[in-house]
Amino acid sequence: MNQHLERLAGCHPIIRRPVLALIEDCEKKLKRKLMIVHGFRSMPEQMALYQKGRMYDATLKQWFEKDPKLVVTRSLPGLSAHNVITAVRADPASMAVDLIPLDAAGNPDWQANLNFWQRLYGLAWDVGLDPLGDPIGSYLAGDMGHLEEPSWQLKLDGLGCIQPVSVTAPGPTQI
Repeated sequence: MNQHLERLAGCHPIIRRPVLALIEDCEKKLKRKLMIVHGFRSMPEQMALYQKGRMYDATLKQWFEKDPKLVVTRSLPGLSAHNVITAVRADPASMAVDLIPLDAAGNPDWQANLNFWQRLYGLAWDVGLDPLGDPIGSYLAGDMGHLEEPSWQLKLDGLGCIQPVSVTAPGPTQI
């Protein structure tokens, strides 16, 4: 049963301890293990996720939702809390993680019910994580386990971090 704790390595230290506390609390209080699906995501990884359920119109230079059920993120590359890097060395410093509960056999439970997520969100608030930092994404079926450092955008400068923000909405081959 691999919880992929090594994926915390690409996260900023400010979020690692609360994530570990949440994993421990979830196991104790909700009797469920959690797996880390994502910590840091590179720009190409973010683009691959952003493309799900969308198509790019090169003439209009704009993305359109093709199948809303497949959309798992609303953040273009460089704009996600997962894409944060250190300002000096450009080391990964994600301010977010994506978690999923594991079933009794140790497999990801992609069908976890809303009651589980609501209880997990309560535990997340208790350890200092924001489960609703992405008010749009948090309601996407594929993004229920997104948790982030509260008000992370306001803390970047003080933590020596930046967002590698895309100036324009990149097309599929621009990354």
